[in-house]
Amino acid sequence: MNVLSLVIFLFMLHINYSYATNVNLAENPVLVSVEKAYLRASIPGSNISAAYMTIVNNGEKTVTLLGASSNISPRIEIHQNTMKNNMMRMRKMDIINIKANERITLQPSGIHLMLFDVIKPLQPQQDVELTLHFSNSKPVSLQVPVLSPIQEKSAQNSDEQHSHIMQHHH
Repeated sequence: MNVLSLVIFLFMLHINYSYATNVNLAENPVLVSVEKAYLRASIPGSNISAAYMTIVNNGEKTVTLLGASSNISPRIEIHQNTMKNNMMRMRKMDIINIKANERITLQPSGIHLMLFDVIKPLQPQQDVELTLHFSNSKPVSLQVPVLSPIQEKSAQNSDEQHSHIMQHHH
């Protein structure tokens, strides 16, 4: 491992303060990492959920997210919400391109992963294995916590406060 690779690896370990990730950077030459990943707890009577996270490409080439898989859902799709004529619309996306040194945030009311036909209700405090599939990188598997609506709101608020604090330091 050359010095630059070691520095990048150590930097990735430092900035990757995700709720839970098991990304093996040594096997992932494009240096994809995932931050702040979580699944939304199931709504009673519903068999769908959504996954949110920030995907970071610290590599020198564009990576393409093709989709995701999990043993809790036979079908996971990339979706995007958009506002058109004062109406929120959701459409399926085939891929997400993440340019070199770019981060893409999958979030409520934006791009996200939709999990369909979830096998059993997702409960807060549960962890779920989720694998992200890329066209030009090895799959990235991670353990993702399930958050209740209150936990989700709290996580979003802490992210906003963190962003706000970081803006003052620039």
